[in-house]
This record gives sequence, C-alpha cells and structure tokens, in this order.
Amino acid sequence: MKHVPQRTCVGCHQVLPKRTLIRIVRTPGGVQVDPTGKAAGRGAYLHNKRSCWGHGLKGALAHALKTELTGQDRQHLLEFLASLPEETSEQQELPTKGSRSTEKNEMTE
Repeated sequence: MKHVPQRTCVGCHQVLPKRTLIRIVRTPGGVQVDPTGKAAGRGAYLHNKRSCWGHGLKGALAHALKTELTGQDRQHLLEFLASLPEETSEQQELPTKGSRSTEKNEMTE
C-alpha cells in the first residue's frame, strides 16, 4: 500500500490527504494559490470551504506562512474565496474524523 501524504487545514485543523486540500504558497512575489501543489516556497493548506478560508484570512494563514499578508495578497485570496461554492449549514457543523474536536472527544472517552 502506497503512503498518502497528509496535511492539516490551517482553517479547521482537520488532517486530510494532501491532494484534497488547496495549497497556498509564499513566494518572493507574494502569496498565491498553488493549484499544482509543487510551486517553490513555504506552503500552507486550506479546504475548499469558505469557513476555512475565513479563519485562514483572519490570521492563521499568515502565521502558517510566517509572513504578513499584504493588501494585494489578501485581495488575490479573497478573489479565489469568491469562486468557492457556498456551504450548507450541515457542512459547517459536522466534525469529521481527523478534526481536532473529534480527536479530543475520542481521547476523553
């Protein structure tokens, strides 16, 4: 069985296969979305959920990338956020296996 790389969404802290998340990369030219997942630079990962992007843009993304988001970086990321599908209330509320809230519950049981 082949090893599947795992990454953590900086918005919700859920651990998932790398290919299911969107990579954001810090380059000398600024912060940008990396659809290939192979661009050079420090990277961080987010779900394709608006709620995760909202948390990420509040500061988690900048912290993970070890940089301050410029106005231009933020505008570019907000444009990508606008292209994401709307979430239903069920998608926002359901913790899934691998999320921190689920892991904490399992550890206390």
